[in-house]
Amino acid sequence: MKIWHMGIVFLGFGAFISSALVAPVQAQVITAQAAMTGEGVAPGVAPTQAQVQDFDTPSPRQIFLRSLIVPGWGHLSMGDAYASRGRAHMITDVGLVLAMVVGEQRQARLLDDGFAVAETYAGISLTDKSRSLQLAVSDYDSFQEYNETMLRLRNWNRLLVDTPENHWTWASSERRVEYQELREQADQAGRAMPIAISLMVANRVVSALSATRLAREASPSITLSLSPVYMQGAFQEGGQLSATVRF
Repeated sequence: MKIWHMGIVFLGFGAFISSALVAPVQAQVITAQAAMTGEGVAPGVAPTQAQVQDFDTPSPRQIFLRSLIVPGWGHLSMGDAYASRGRAHMITDVGLVLAMVVGEQRQARLLDDGFAVAETYAGISLTDKSRSLQLAVSDYDSFQEYNETMLRLRNWNRLLVDTPENHWTWASSERRVEYQELREQADQAGRAMPIAISLMVANRVVSALSATRLAREASPSITLSLSPVYMQGAFQEGGQLSATVRF
């Protein structure tokens, strides 16, 4: 599978599981009211009242996963205050994907140009041939020169099989150097693509860690309050306890 195809599959996988992360975490606010005595309530039995509210803000865990799938998504989920940082991560990721696509296309074009030079001026077709043969064609003027050199150096395991498909003879050393330069440029373009993938991974990790830290800092802490209960204008023994938890 080609490298940029792997990137597209990765993005498609992220889109597939993103539906599980769109729904925000539902946090609960529970207010409990208890009174030791009251009308219609036996002593020692406290009436309770519960109320549940939903919050739209995703949890730090969801923000972390969103940022791993699409860098910057977690920042955008937290509101306009972090939108600029989220867009920066997204633009970086898009730029790296484009760099991978352009890099692979450039590598393929350079290889095709080099193969055309070899077929025209050396009489050998290098399409779908081994890399060792391609290197030999770029470094030696002919098949005979290459095998003679390997015999002289006692590199018997590197000898090429004497078949018509493996024979070449360059019309001139200048043409061979031309092919050699094209092949080296293609190799450079190929080496740039793994670097782009590494930067894409790093961008996701940085985005996820940054967004998670900001989400945790923005999350309110647990709040508890206790107040006396007044019923029908008279103070009643007991109190009201309220707790707010957001996660």
